Amino acid sequence: MTARILVADGTATARITLKVRLSAVCYDVVAVGALEQLTAQLAMARPDLIIIGGGLSDCPAIDVCRQLTSDMRYADIPVLMLVRPEARLAALQAGATATLGADVEDQMLMARVRGILRDSQNPQEAQLGLAEAPAAFSHVALPQIVLIADSIGRALRWRQMLSTRMAGRFDIRDPDEALGAAASGRTADLYLIAADIRGRGDGLRLLSELRSRQGSRDAGFVIAIAPEREELASIALDLGAGDVLSDTFGGASGAQAAVVSLQRLLSRKTKSDQHRAEVQRHMVWAMTDPLTGLSNRRHALPKLAEIARDAMISKHGFCVLAIDLDHFKSVNDKHGHNAGDAVLVEVAQRLRNTVGGAGLVARMGGEEFLCALSDCDADCGLRMAEELRRAVQDKPVALPGLSGGGEIRVTASVGLATVPSGGDGWPDQIAQLAMERADRALRSAKARGRNRVVSAPFEQAA
Repeated sequence: MTARILVADGTATARITLKVRLSAVCYDVVAVGALEQLTAQLAMARPDLIIIGGGLSDCPAIDVCRQLTSDMRYADIPVLMLVRPEARLAALQAGATATLGADVEDQMLMARVRGILRDSQNPQEAQLGLAEAPAAFSHVALPQIVLIADSIGRALRWRQMLSTRMAGRFDIRDPDEALGAAASGRTADLYLIAADIRGRGDGLRLLSELRSRQGSRDAGFVIAIAPEREELASIALDLGAGDVLSDTFGGASGAQAAVVSLQRLLSRKTKSDQHRAEVQRHMVWAMTDPLTGLSNRRHALPKLAEIARDAMISKHGFCVLAIDLDHFKSVNDKHGHNAGDAVLVEVAQRLRNTVGGAGLVARMGGEEFLCALSDCDADCGLRMAEELRRAVQDKPVALPGLSGGGEIRVTASVGLATVPSGGDGWPDQIAQLAMERADRALRSAKARGRNRVVSAPFEQAA
C-alpha cells in the first residue's frame, strides 16, 4: 500500500513543491498550510508520516511539532522537520523524529523518508519525545555504544563529547573487533560508525555486515560522515542506518543534537526488544499447555507433520504414541479437580523425563497425551511405549493438601503406530494417518483391560 504523507508548510510555493516531489515517487501526499487544516486532515485519515516545513500561517513550526508529539493521539506518527542547521536541536527537542535542511536534495529527502517509513512499520517503534528517552534506561544496565572511527583520536573525541552529555558504556573498536564481538554474542545496543574507516565507504560495508548478523542486526546504527562526503548520507540511510551525523558533530549544539538522536535510537531499540520478548512469550503461550508446560495440540500437529517430512527426506521411520490415563474421571470425582491437575502435571513430567530429547511430548486435551519419535522403528517405539507406561505406573502421585493429601496410583494405556522408512504421500497425510492408527490402537488397549501397549498394523497413506 502506498504510504500517506501529510505535508505542512505555511508557504504555498514550498508546500506545493514538496508535494510534487513526493508525489513523483508515488506517495499519497496531502498538503496543508494552517494548523486548523492539519488537525482536520488528521481527523479524516491517519498519515504514515508528517513533514513540517516552514511555520504554518497560524503557528510556528516548532510549536506544531511539539503539539503533535505531545498529543497521545498522534505521538506515534513520525515527524520529519525541514529546518535550518541551527534549529536542528530545537526540532529534535520538540519531538521530531528526524530533521533535514530546508534545501535538501531529492536523493537525501527520499532516502530519509524511506528510512523513517521502514522504521515506523513496526508498532513497537513508536516515537518518543526527548523527555522520555533518558528515562528508558533509568532502571536497566547502561546502554553499550560501540565507536568505530577512522582513527583512535577521532574515536576518543567522540567518546569525550558523548560521555559528558549522556549515560552509556562507550567502547572503541576496529571493524574486525566489532564483527568478532557480534559473532560471539557480545553485541552492542548502538554502533556509531565512520563512513570511511580504512578505505572509502568501508564503514557502509561494515554497517551492511553488522545488520546481516543474527547477533547485531537489532542494534541501532548511526553513520558519521565527513562534510565533503555528504553524498554517502542517502546511501547509509537506505542501508539501514537510523541516522547520519557529521563526523565532527558540529560543535556543542551539534553534539547535543547527536545525543538526542542517539537517545532516540536507543529508546526505539529498547521498545523493539521489549516487543520481541513479548511476541516470543505469546508464541510460547500459544504453543504450550498452561497446566503441564507440554506442547499443546496447536503446536503438536504441525510438528508431527514436520517429523513426517524429515523422515521422508532422511528415509527413516518414525513412531507415534497415543497415551491416555486410565479411569482418570474417577480421580476428579473422588479427590477433586486439584488432585486431577496434580496427576496431570506429574504424569506430564514423567513423560517428558522419559522421552528426553528423543522426541515430542504434547498434551492433546484432557488426560490424553501424544508422543512422536523421529528415526525410530517398531522395536524402538515398543520399548519407549513400555518405558512410558511403567513411568506412569511404577510410582504413586502425591496429592495436594487441598485434596486431602496422600498418594494415588495411576496407570496409562498406550497405542503405538509405526511408520516405516520409504513411506509415500504428503507429510501431513502421513502424520494424520499415523495419529488415527495410534488412536485406534489406544482404544484397543482400553478394550483389552487398560494399562497396556497395543501396536497398530501399518497402513499406507493414500
